[in-house]
Amino acid sequence: MKGTVVATWMRTCRKLYGDKTVDTAMDKIGWGASKIFSPIENVKDKDIKKIIEIIAKDNKEDVEILWKKIGLDNINAFYKDYPAFFKHENLYSFFRSMFDVHIVMTKKFPGAKPPLVVINPTSARTAVFEYKSKRAMFDYLMGLIEGSAKFFGEKLGIEKIEQTADSVKFKFTFEKDIYYKKSYKFNKFLSFGFIKNIGMKIGIFSFILCLAAAIPMLGLNNLPKAIIISLIAFLGSYISGSILMEPRLTIMDTVNRINKNSYIEEGDIETNDFFEDIYALLKQHKKTIKSDFVGFKGVTDEMNTFVSNINKISNSMNSTSGEISDVVEQVANCAVNQAESTEKVVSVLNDNIENLKTIVKNENGNKLELEKSMGKIGNSYKNVDSTSKNILGTLKSFKKVRDKGTELQTKAKDITGIVSIVSGISEQTNLLALNASIEAARAGQQGKGFAVVAEEVRNLAEQSQNAVEDINSNLVKFVEDIENLVKSIEKQFDVLRLGSDKLENARNISYEATNSIEKVSSSMIKTINKLTEESDSISGIYSSMESLAAIAEENSASSEEVSASVSNYTNEIKKLMSNIGQFKKITESFKSELDRYKI
Repeated sequence: MKGTVVATWMRTCRKLYGDKTVDTAMDKIGWGASKIFSPIENVKDKDIKKIIEIIAKDNKEDVEILWKKIGLDNINAFYKDYPAFFKHENLYSFFRSMFDVHIVMTKKFPGAKPPLVVINPTSARTAVFEYKSKRAMFDYLMGLIEGSAKFFGEKLGIEKIEQTADSVKFKFTFEKDIYYKKSYKFNKFLSFGFIKNIGMKIGIFSFILCLAAAIPMLGLNNLPKAIIISLIAFLGSYISGSILMEPRLTIMDTVNRINKNSYIEEGDIETNDFFEDIYALLKQHKKTIKSDFVGFKGVTDEMNTFVSNINKISNSMNSTSGEISDVVEQVANCAVNQAESTEKVVSVLNDNIENLKTIVKNENGNKLELEKSMGKIGNSYKNVDSTSKNILGTLKSFKKVRDKGTELQTKAKDITGIVSIVSGISEQTNLLALNASIEAARAGQQGKGFAVVAEEVRNLAEQSQNAVEDINSNLVKFVEDIENLVKSIEKQFDVLRLGSDKLENARNISYEATNSIEKVSSSMIKTINKLTEESDSISGIYSSMESLAAIAEENSASSEEVSASVSNYTNEIKKLMSNIGQFKKITESFKSELDRYKI
């Protein structure tokens, strides 16, 4: 089947069921949804049947009904593509022209196998329509017939007479008269069924007329004379009629040349009768035809020139579109790379922002802890200051204790001196007691009581001496202990004073550190607040980057779509170039057909 017809069928299916259904079906059989059918392209019949079955199945339609619908709509589609084929006065003349149309199509598209369509009138309003084709597309035929009747606005009676595997006959009953036959009885009478020569018919008529007139005038006795006169009239009429009809040969020769597409010869005939008029009409017809064909040939030459120019333009467009395709492809690749890079940057930025948010969150927590620590440091400073003051008080108290210890040591030494005095008194008392004993012993009995007293005094002196020694020993030990205590107190006082000085320095340092930490903490808090603001700002930048990434992806997708569109555009240009080439072949074929007409 030729591509033109298949393209018309596909347009009808798109109109009936939408582009998506037809595109899917075309993809399934390997044509591709964007396929353009060439007028001279031969499409396999099995592919056509298959795609119609797919479309019918997808739309839950019977194949026979779908073919009939296609036929009904194809009349309008064919009218749009070939409006000249529809310029007829009635439906019958349209059907009658189909045979010639198919002949033309067969010559125009080599390899085309249109069906044989013949219609023969049987009466003024009936005719027998015969269809014959190996494709046996009877449902499609019925759609075409009904669509044709609808197109011409006529009621058509259809009766199936006969059907075989590859042919069908219908009896059509038309609404209006379709055929007339005018019979010239006098001409038929004079032909006697076999005579076609006009001169002979005129001679016979003259013979009969003369004979009918001569017999009454001459009588039956002169019948031979009457016959002779009639024969003379016959011969005269035959000869004169034949001579007068000689221009017919020239006219027939001219008509034969016209039938042979020859319009070269020019001429005139002079008869001073209707033959001149007939020849003049033929001559005018030849002139009109020659004028038309001169225009046709000029148009074909212009078409060839136009096609050549279009070829140059399409070649240039093809080259340019190829360059554009390369550039667009590069742009698309760059856009894809940009989108990928932007996406990576956004991903890294997102991770950084998340980390920054975590840091900010931690720093905000640290800020709170720092503020708490600042409060604690402030309290600690106050405690250190209070402790320092307490230590200073303690240091003063220690100084008093140290002074008291020194004073006590001095007094203990003074007591030691007193004890030494008591010890001396005890020794003197002991010597006095010894002397008293000696004196009592000298006195004898009279000094005996005095000796007892002296003994007691001596014992008391010895006890005092022992007590003094014990006191002195303890007092020495006490003095040593006090001395050691005083030394220890002095050492501790010195240590405490040194610690107090250090604590004072520490307090001052702590005070300075506290002030510094307050400044640092204030600066850190400001920094954290600024970091939070920067984090929010970077989050805004991230949103912008996300938008930029989305735009980059859209640009990438758009670039890819543009690249695909340019590729499709390039392919379409190639198809256009192919179609232009085919159009040029059709033009050349049309030109070769016109060359058969010799003007």
